[in-house]
Amino acid sequence: MPSLDELPANPGPDQALTAGVAAPDPGPPSAALAGVRLAVKDLVAVAGRPLRAGTLARADAPPEPRDAAVVARLRAAGADVGPSVSLHEIAFGTTGINDRVGFPANPHDPTCIPGGSSSGSAVAVAEGSADLAIGTDTGGSVRIPAALCGVVGFKPSYGSYPTDGVLALSTTLDHIGLLAPSVAAVARAHQVLTGDGVLPAGGAGPVAPGRLGIERTALAVADRPVAAAVDRVLRALRDAGWELVDVAWPGRERVQEVTTTIMFAEAAARHRTLLDHHADRLGADVRARLELGAGLTHDAYSSARSEAVALTTEVARILDSLDAVVGPTVPIAAPTIDRARAEPTLPAVLVSNTRIANVTGHPAVSVPVPTEGLPVGLQVMAATDDGALTVAAAVEHLARSVS
Repeated sequence: MPSLDELPANPGPDQALTAGVAAPDPGPPSAALAGVRLAVKDLVAVAGRPLRAGTLARADAPPEPRDAAVVARLRAAGADVGPSVSLHEIAFGTTGINDRVGFPANPHDPTCIPGGSSSGSAVAVAEGSADLAIGTDTGGSVRIPAALCGVVGFKPSYGSYPTDGVLALSTTLDHIGLLAPSVAAVARAHQVLTGDGVLPAGGAGPVAPGRLGIERTALAVADRPVAAAVDRVLRALRDAGWELVDVAWPGRERVQEVTTTIMFAEAAARHRTLLDHHADRLGADVRARLELGAGLTHDAYSSARSEAVALTTEVARILDSLDAVVGPTVPIAAPTIDRARAEPTLPAVLVSNTRIANVTGHPAVSVPVPTEGLPVGLQVMAATDDGALTVAAAVEHLARSVS
């Protein structure tokens, strides 16, 4: 990873973005995703379309010369590339609220937030206008809206998908992710992108029981409807033969401090052109975050990067003896838009269970679980992509029997 001083600024709004980690040529077309309607977060290049990233600061962006690598590979597999969908401005927020260019309401209650930053990706899948969506996840931005909108959201392990043609926010924490109605649909797209088959061709089914870690603190601090919904599925897993063991997970405040320092510093470096020359076009929340990041010292950034290594080692050691660690994706159901506007501390609540997987690079899946109210997601975090999707399939299968 580069040092903070080595991070280049992203291109300005008048330049196409094609930089990143390249992928090999997608090869000859296949029919793996034939007929699948694909929505693409407007942070990911689609040939012939401007990449506006949900910000007026890129209102004059020219059409992109080619598809991002992930779009090209899914298109080559037969996916029908649909619209570029909305997001929290430059992907730097978790509520999904974007007053500069507009944002979608939660399909389950239009007074509630969709979650962010991949708001449009989750809403498109939840409302049925897309069968699959591409999102990005820097601190939970695929899994949070997936949980709040009631769909499956998968953040694979760091570097699993090529980033060529994706507008960066924080290269240390950025992941490309997928959203879909089912784990099987995500797994099919994952196989197209990586060549790794996970689930049987027929989709998700019963999975041999294993050993799961439970972070009791996450359940204890969750709102009652969320904790109750997750606990019902945990009981179903135990009854199906899964061994549930409590784990001592790294503390939230520690994870929050490390990830905030890294994310904000790298975002400010990446987007310094926007901050220096187009600050008046940025939303107040995003501008304030970039300004905070610009004020962080190199020593603070270096210290956070060192602590990130320690966190990764700790989490890897815990996951080494488990199939996965599971718990609530988000400790609350979707709050109202009015509440999100009024509570500046709400973003920290939304990311309290998700950011750890970004700093360690481990894969994590949010799976919707039955509830009588607004959607609730159960997060599965594992050592490998295969492991995360396999346990997520088991959760999804057993959740169908929970009332």
